[in-house]
Amino acid sequence: MLATGLVGTVAAIVLFTAAFLSEGPKKGRLIAAVLCCALAVPGSVLAFGRLQGPPSVSPAWSAPADQLAQAVAVAVWQDGETVVRVRADRFDAYRARTGESVWTLDAPPRKSVCAVSPAVEGLAAVGYGSAPAPCDQLAAVDLRTGRELWRKDGVRPSAIELAGPATLVALDGEQLAAFGLRDGAPAWTAAPTAGCGFRALSASAARVVAVEYCATADPAAGTGTTWLRAFAPTGAVQWRTNLGAENEPATAAVLAVDPPTVRLTERGNRGIDAVLSFAAVDGAPRATIPVSSADYELTSLQKLYASFRLRPVRPVAVVGDLLVAASARPGDSESRFVVAHSLTDGSRAWARKVDGGVRAVTAAPDGPLVAVERGRNLDVVHRLAGADGRTVERTDIRKASLYGTPWLGRTDDRYVFVYEVGTTYSRPALGIPRR
Repeated sequence: MLATGLVGTVAAIVLFTAAFLSEGPKKGRLIAAVLCCALAVPGSVLAFGRLQGPPSVSPAWSAPADQLAQAVAVAVWQDGETVVRVRADRFDAYRARTGESVWTLDAPPRKSVCAVSPAVEGLAAVGYGSAPAPCDQLAAVDLRTGRELWRKDGVRPSAIELAGPATLVALDGEQLAAFGLRDGAPAWTAAPTAGCGFRALSASAARVVAVEYCATADPAAGTGTTWLRAFAPTGAVQWRTNLGAENEPATAAVLAVDPPTVRLTERGNRGIDAVLSFAAVDGAPRATIPVSSADYELTSLQKLYASFRLRPVRPVAVVGDLLVAASARPGDSESRFVVAHSLTDGSRAWARKVDGGVRAVTAAPDGPLVAVERGRNLDVVHRLAGADGRTVERTDIRKASLYGTPWLGRTDDRYVFVYEVGTTYSRPALGIPRR
């Protein structure tokens, strides 16, 4: 189509020039010129349109604004066509195709959401508490009906993860405590090593992974050893490996369980500031990916800020054995690159520049999704090939006004963006038709 438009335009210009340079009656040359213009206009329009990219789409729906300025989202769940925006005081479920409300659920009276699990097979778990006190209740929610399945007192979950569709694992005070996801029945507990404490937690159907910090004899010195521990979903110990830090972690987050991938920053100068990966079978170190290198800064990790306090969203994703992250050239204020590193050996797999500022990077089964703000109210979502970073699917968007670091989800025919702040001047959620 593009070649046809260009050929038609060039041919029209040639004919137009020939008509005026040729000898003959003035009337004949004028008629020929008009015919050339008639051929050139649609051809040039077609060529220009193709050079601009695919036709853009507008949001199909946007959710009503939050009524309270201080009401911000703390997490997001997706269950198929249902997307749930979790605030501290309530849950709002939307239908991805139309944006209509599926259900709402209020937090218990005088309680706030203070811990949130991921979602699996239509179920999720939450912790409730009375701020500023720690969480003191644990509950499970059916995402298809908006009903609580159970709620129990006496549990202090500061973090909640799901070890498959049947078991939740909570960081309960000083120990890990597992419960049945559907009935809340106690399953198992695991205490930290003597003199140590858990700092971060994640889980999958294959294993539970926790970061554990053990201070030296003088805790005030801020020195010690940081370990990564793995448990089976049944609670059996699998392995324990040293992360190599000598100082107390300032940041320790498990980015993925399969393969085990940790974001670690030591306190103090010249310490570890990197993404570390490990072998799933025995915890053997595999790769170290520095946050800062000579030619790229993994911006989302360098800033250490993430939207959605309880289940943070950063523009970085683990896709198979790749770490894919928004990146910037040293000294640049905008992330205009997407860079992929191997989690097997740390080498750079590929890097590509995108047509704007990266706002979201999300893992999908068929490759990473990257949302880009282009300016002038034009945005784009790319689905990239994991092997080389090329665009294999592109949706150009107008009037979406992407900003910050939104949560990005996908269904068969929609992209859904959910924002932390959803007051009058922004939108809590919006759905975009896929191209």
